[in-house]
Amino acid sequence: MRTPIFPILIYSLMFLSSEVWAQDAKKGKPLPEEETEVHKDGQSLDKEYYEYYFKTLPNTDVLEKEKLEYNLIRSLKLELRKRDPEKMNPEELKKINAGSVRYERVFEDSIWMRGIRKQLGHLKFKDYMFVIVYDKYYCFISYEMNPARYIQEPYQVQLIFKKENPFTSTLPQP
Repeated sequence: MRTPIFPILIYSLMFLSSEVWAQDAKKGKPLPEEETEVHKDGQSLDKEYYEYYFKTLPNTDVLEKEKLEYNLIRSLKLELRKRDPEKMNPEELKKINAGSVRYERVFEDSIWMRGIRKQLGHLKFKDYMFVIVYDKYYCFISYEMNPARYIQEPYQVQLIFKKENPFTSTLPQP
């Protein structure tokens, strides 16, 4: 049987060329002691530019909180103006601000929201849902997109009024 010389020759050339290429790659890399900073004194303009850039970035957390509060309070005011117009005059609406309301993001998997979904079947849950409370008003607001990033109209609003204790009733005089 004849020995296949041609494939042996090709494999040996490939093996030798890979070793030569690996040695050339090692020669191009500087040694760890040669890898040093160009500017050790810290007086370089690139460092100054880098530091100035990060010092002047806007605080996005504050901006996002302001947008969220703006969207929530605006939606609450519009709903209050529609649902309780005799009590919600312009002076009363001016009292509604970030300091006079409480709000919280709610999630679909909450036990309380699952209960609300069963009772109020018309509510459509979205990714961004909030409950905002002002005085005796509770308002559920849902948005299509993140209201902390975009000023927008709500997807759905459900307002309820806090009532007096329903278990203490007074009978009318006969």
